[in-house]
Amino acid sequence: MRGSVAILKKELRSYFYSPVAYVILGVFLFIMGVIFAKFVDIYQRFNTVQRFGGAQGITLDKLATYLYQNMAFILCFVTPFLTMRLYAEEKRQHTLELLFTAPLKKFELVFGKFLAAYSLMVFMVLVSFIYVLFMIIWGNPELPIIASTYLGLLLALACYVSLGGLISAMTNSQAIAAVWTFIALLLLWLLQSLGQGISAKTGFVEWGPLLVFLSPLGHFNSFSEGLIHLKDIVYFLSFTLISLYFTYCVVESNRWR
Repeated sequence: MRGSVAILKKELRSYFYSPVAYVILGVFLFIMGVIFAKFVDIYQRFNTVQRFGGAQGITLDKLATYLYQNMAFILCFVTPFLTMRLYAEEKRQHTLELLFTAPLKKFELVFGKFLAAYSLMVFMVLVSFIYVLFMIIWGNPELPIIASTYLGLLLALACYVSLGGLISAMTNSQAIAAVWTFIALLLLWLLQSLGQGISAKTGFVEWGPLLVFLSPLGHFNSFSEGLIHLKDIVYFLSFTLISLYFTYCVVESNRWR
């Protein structure tokens, strides 16, 4: 996997040698900071109400669930800006052909680029761990639930990045790649709501449950509730591997054009 490591280093240098990584990280932390401030305000209000016998059942863990669900959704906006350049920029500058002539296997190229964008996304998520420290200071949150939530975030990020890489490989325009990645991720999230309102059935296929299953939202919600199911892990891993495979196919087809 030396080829993947070389690509990983190259991509990370390109991120941090330009303002891209710093701007995206700053915007992400700013938005999450605003949401976390609102989270703190809500928690303090409920604490005050609970002292007088109201708002029973409102806990730090429940409010933390809303925080991380918002984070998972915000990452849908962040991902396109990191993945749009993975292949589109290489095509625009005609440097993808140079990579084809290097002693590098195509799956190493695809996996290396995936790892670079994924590593940067993981770094952003790990920085948000500071919110957990504040929650520990304020109260006694369920750390196993928080751990499972972060596991769900990391698995969901793999899906986001692999899909963004696939779309980037299909175009030579970063703007088009970013827009279509955002649309695709947004539609995946909306499948949860769309599926719940559909009762149509074709043969043995029930479209409502199928659409709900295809959405990452329901699978992530299980992790945010402290539930780790094998079907959810299989969903995220399968989604990632399938996206990487199709990316490999697209990259390989570009070799012969």
